[in-house]
Formats: sequence, C-alpha cells, structure tokens
Amino acid sequence: MSDMPFTQFVPGNDPVEAWKSWAEHLSPIFEARPVSETHVGPSVAMRSYNLGTVLIGEVSAPAQTLERTARTTAAQGLDHLLIQFYRSGTSVVRTERGEAEVRPSDFVVYDLAQPVSLTASPVTATNILLPRAALGDRSESLDALHGCVFSAARDAGTQIFTSYLRDVVAHGESLAAPYRASIAEAAAKLCAAALPSPVTDASVAERRASLEIRAFIQNHLSTPGLGPEMLCARFSLSRATLYRQFAADDGVQNYIRNRRLARAMALLTRSGDGPRPRVSSIAYTVGFTDEKTFSRAFKRRFGFLPREAAIDRGGLPVRSETGSMLGSWLREL
Repeated sequence: MSDMPFTQFVPGNDPVEAWKSWAEHLSPIFEARPVSETHVGPSVAMRSYNLGTVLIGEVSAPAQTLERTARTTAAQGLDHLLIQFYRSGTSVVRTERGEAEVRPSDFVVYDLAQPVSLTASPVTATNILLPRAALGDRSESLDALHGCVFSAARDAGTQIFTSYLRDVVAHGESLAAPYRASIAEAAAKLCAAALPSPVTDASVAERRASLEIRAFIQNHLSTPGLGPEMLCARFSLSRATLYRQFAADDGVQNYIRNRRLARAMALLTRSGDGPRPRVSSIAYTVGFTDEKTFSRAFKRRFGFLPREAAIDRGGLPVRSETGSMLGSWLREL
C-alpha cells in the first residue's frame, strides 16, 4: 500500500448520525438535505484520492437534495470544475439557465464558481474535480457548460476517459508518489479532450477565436473600457459575430460582468492574515468605475453585498475530520 492521500466515508449504524456525518463529509462542496427516501445504509460510500492537482474518486450516494448557493460560491472563491459520470441513478440539475436530467451513462459538469441545486435518487458515480486552469486552452470556454448533461454511451473518447478514471480509483491505494503527477496531468488532458465544446456548430476557426477572445477578456478585466467596441476592434470582428460567440453566456457584456464579479469574489474572500480588502479598491481592480455600481451588480449576482463577503473570509466550512480534509484539498488545488 502506498501513501496516497485519500478520504473516505463509511456510514455508522445509527441512521440519524450517519446522515449527519454524510452531510458533513459533503459540506465543502454541497449543502446536503434529506428527502423522504433518504437512507444512509451500508451501501452509501465515498472515496476520493488526491493526486496533487486533481481529485479523483467514486461515490455511492443516498437519495438527497444538494445545493451550492451564491453565498457559498462567494465565500469559497473556488474556480474548479466537478464532473460526474453516472453509473446508476438519476438526478435533476437546476441552474439559472434551466434544468436537465442526468441518467445512467450520462455525465454532468459543475462549475463550482456558479450556484446550482439538484434533486437525486440513490446514485453511483465516478468523479473528477480539478482547477479550471488545469484544462489549458479549454479553461476560458467552460462557463456555458455549467449544469449541462451529456451522454457518454456512444462517445468513444468519453468512454476512454471514464475507464481511465475508474482505473485510477481501482489502483489508487497502490499508486506510488513518482507516478501521481503524470497520472493527474493525463487525467486533465483527457478531461479537456472529452468535454464538448459549448459552441458545437461553430467552425474550428470560430472556436479558436472564441478562446482567444475569452483569454483576452480574462487578462484585461481591470480595463474599464473592456466591451464590444474594444473586442471588435482588437479581433477585427463584426458585432453580429461577436454576439454569436457569446450567445450561450447571455451576451458579451454579461460574460464580462460575470468574470469581473468572479474575480472580485476571489479577491474579497482570499484567505490571509492581512487587513480586510477595501470594497472600493476591489471594484476598481476588476474594472468597475464606481463602488455603488459594483455593489449593486455584486448583490444581484450573489445575493448579498461585497462587504459581507469580505467579512466572511475563510470560506470553506470546517466540521468533520473528513470534511475538513476535503476542504483543505480544495483550497490547495
């Protein structure tokens, strides 16, 4: 047996205490609530392996509801993706764009920087959780995949990726340290290749342009004049073409605003021993021209004022021993 870092959930004999322990185990990622069919019996389990830059594992979950609220995403400031491949069970996933049903042989994508809720029957699934940056060129084009469900039943590439993750879990306890970085890198590359493009009907050239535009936006969030006019001039695009690139994001202005607010959220909730950040300074840093406009936009997006996020630094709840370890891993990825 190797020294591979891992966490696992094993239920106790008392159903009430078993549910409490289960909810605490999930708390760094989701707030769990029981439903009438909930039973945390011997079949419920979760095991996660930490390969340094990705977490890979499997779960056998009870019927439940799960939620990541706007307040949770703001307090945590995570910029990670969680992808689940369902082997059995179903769930209904709800985001601000609508809802989708997940069935066996489907996979669902969660952007942990965005709110989501779901209602699930008992589910078994294979999971991978990794930072957005680990996906390379795909990292700036994944916002629109949040809450989306895709079938892996007839996609050979996705099936190879799923099999790879299952093999990692099957051999997790025996993986020696020298192999972990390469295995994690391969998992991230397979993930980037397997994820569908959010603009599936665009040409290769348009997809490449979309990635370049999104990278430019991310690198120029502090520029107050960042908007359609600047982007059209910089990339020699018509407004119609630019707007088509961001149709899935409810428009380019909405995309820019949400990326600015996500950056602000990360800055406001960044842990550390220094003084609490000034809201006005954060507003100007992410490209807003005045504090009031920034505060209104922040509250519309997250449901509370930025000064409340600054007060609530530290982010991840610390409850059970396993929940604490999982929370620490999320911060360190």
